[in-house]
Amino acid sequence: MIKLEHLTCKYDNTILEDINLNISQNKITFIVGQNGSGKSTLGNILSGLKNDFKGNLFINKKEITKKTPLLEIRKLIGMIFQNPNNQILFTRVYDDIKFTLENMNTKKEDIDKIIKKALEQVNLLDKIDSNPYNLSGGEKQRLAIASILALNPKYIIFDEATSMLDINNRQDIYKLYKKLNNNNIGIICITNIMDELIYADEILIIDNKKIFKYTKEELFNNLNILKEHNLNIPFTLKIIDELKKKGISVNTEDEIIKEISSL
Repeated sequence: MIKLEHLTCKYDNTILEDINLNISQNKITFIVGQNGSGKSTLGNILSGLKNDFKGNLFINKKEITKKTPLLEIRKLIGMIFQNPNNQILFTRVYDDIKFTLENMNTKKEDIDKIIKKALEQVNLLDKIDSNPYNLSGGEKQRLAIASILALNPKYIIFDEATSMLDINNRQDIYKLYKKLNNNNIGIICITNIMDELIYADEILIIDNKKIFKYTKEELFNNLNILKEHNLNIPFTLKIIDELKKKGISVNTEDEIIKEISSL
């Protein structure tokens, strides 16, 4: 579990104020809020990229402070960014992940096995000798995920990781969220694509320096919660709400399509 105690973070003004929050490892957690609300700031704090905060941060009972080496934090939590091209360094998929492992002082005799396992987890093993720059956008993003998985983290943060992908590649990433979470990796997704909330277990809304936590069921049963936080109700949730009025319960896009097709 990730635990925040009285966490406050400031730039020129206060972004997050006196936050007390738990994030479960066995759930898929989405973070939403208006632009500038502090979503990426929270992600950077959790991933160790920003440490000038007040309060306490624990990742699986390990306290994270300014003195905690980034290499130690990477063994607990990794981060995937919006543009996968920014995370590619070499002209061979294998070497891109190998570089990550070498920086973590991984034993040489273990590297090959770890790389193949990580690529297999994201269905890229057949691209092991390919040039990353020749991969599709979705494949590049899965390569970035494989580089994080090679470190065997407890959590992965996705910071708008699907925003540059087409719908088919987004679907691949959504399925990967569930697969990884089923393998006991905590998934934390920062997004501006509100329709993605259908893939959440829990939802964090950042509003006016505070964080409000809801289960998927709480939010879907009261869409006015989004309006109260000055957020638009996404089209997908509107459909779910209309189907619910007809006595039809759906929880995934596939279920929505199936029910609409049968009407």
